[in-house]
Amino acid sequence: MTEHEVQHSPERATPFKRATLSLLLLLIAAALLAPVWTVRYVPLVDYPNHLASAFVLAHLSDHAFQFYRFYAPDWNTYPYLAMDVILLGLQRLLSVDLAGRVLLSLCLVSVPAAAWFFIRHANPGQESLALWSLLVSNNLYFFLFGMVNLQLSLALWLVVIGVWLQYVARPRWSLWCLLLILTTALYFTHLLGFGMACLVMTAYALFARRPFRQLWRSWVLFLPGMYLFLHSRPPVGSLALGFQGLIGKAEGLLLLMAAYSPVLDFGTLLAIVMTFAIAVTVTRDFKWNYRWLGVLGCIFALYWVFPSSYRAAMKADIRLLPFAFLLGLASVNLGRRARTIGLIAVVLFLLRAGEVERRFKSVQPHLEQLSESFSAIPEGARVLPVIDWWQARDAVEGEFWAYGVIRRGWFSPCLFHDPGVHPFRIKLQAYTPCSPNWIPVESWDWGRIRNEFDYAWVYGAPQALAPLSDIGRITVQQRDLRVFQLCRAACGAQP
Repeated sequence: MTEHEVQHSPERATPFKRATLSLLLLLIAAALLAPVWTVRYVPLVDYPNHLASAFVLAHLSDHAFQFYRFYAPDWNTYPYLAMDVILLGLQRLLSVDLAGRVLLSLCLVSVPAAAWFFIRHANPGQESLALWSLLVSNNLYFFLFGMVNLQLSLALWLVVIGVWLQYVARPRWSLWCLLLILTTALYFTHLLGFGMACLVMTAYALFARRPFRQLWRSWVLFLPGMYLFLHSRPPVGSLALGFQGLIGKAEGLLLLMAAYSPVLDFGTLLAIVMTFAIAVTVTRDFKWNYRWLGVLGCIFALYWVFPSSYRAAMKADIRLLPFAFLLGLASVNLGRRARTIGLIAVVLFLLRAGEVERRFKSVQPHLEQLSESFSAIPEGARVLPVIDWWQARDAVEGEFWAYGVIRRGWFSPCLFHDPGVHPFRIKLQAYTPCSPNWIPVESWDWGRIRNEFDYAWVYGAPQALAPLSDIGRITVQQRDLRVFQLCRAACGAQP
């Protein structure tokens, strides 16, 4: 009996071990999902805007709102549609709030589940290492920034690579057709996951010296996605690429485990390095999987030349790191110590999950206070969020106004509606200073704002207070929040 068979032997799976494993999985699931289900407002950065956009899409024909006056659907074969489609489907059964929480729960649970599936096929017998994927399930630059599509893409990417490994080991048309469906679905989650799947398949096939016919059949899997992308007529123009220097790239590596506590983040990185360094030196049956090590090297090399920004997408290169981290789990074989190493990951994850839960709860009083301002603005009003976008883009308050679209049916030109990305457009020709590129508040056209909007919801942005005071009056004032009724409404002008 081989070592792999021994580790998976039914005789070793005693009732006590099964019960222990079940309790461990329940604990992990509870720690993953608690932050999403125990607070009134889930404080993810872009999440309120995405949620409001999906709400508008679901109610464009609902005459209880006036969205049809301001917005129009713009469906095409865009990438990034997965989140909108899922939220639209869920809203047929659930409120938008519950639909969003279900989607976030899927994002959190799918990554470790998909990592287990991937490791099972890429590194058999080392499935316990999939527990390390928990550390990237709720990190800052995926989940906590509200990059739902990117998180879904990471999970589906792992599934695609796992199924592809099954196909490589035993080629058959049924698996190839399944891969075609999964790869096309991957395109609709995020272009990064789609491209990473092609890169990983190509690199692994070359390092493993697979027959060329398997490689070109793998490339064919991506043709439908490429056609759909070209069919969507992606916007052309300046690429607006930004690049980090070597020091910036090195500092970016520290952001892999970024969350809310710098001390805990650094401690997590240090624990990862020390754990695997000790495991490599003391484990007698340690082995490198050089095929996956080579693939990991390709991704790591790509990180150093990948742009740090693309149009409005910031820290684009950081998004490669979770992909590389998960590939690293397939490149080492720790023998029986994999289970012990996996338990260390669980301990680190529980500490970090506790910090996320603490952070989510700590901001609720502040968010509740902000939400009280919504009642001061009439339903169906034209509202301009005034945020210092360059300073607030990493803070949940920068997008919190979007809940007013859901609760009060506001019109706002700052809902995500980027061409080639989001499936709706603004029909009303309103002044739009906040999307897709941020315009400094000092450069805004205050005359147009006075004539085209009823209210301004201002968070921070002290440089906007003086010009807004000239064209409106304050109706709500909190510590960092001001609501201005603009002259257009205050003076009784008709829309």
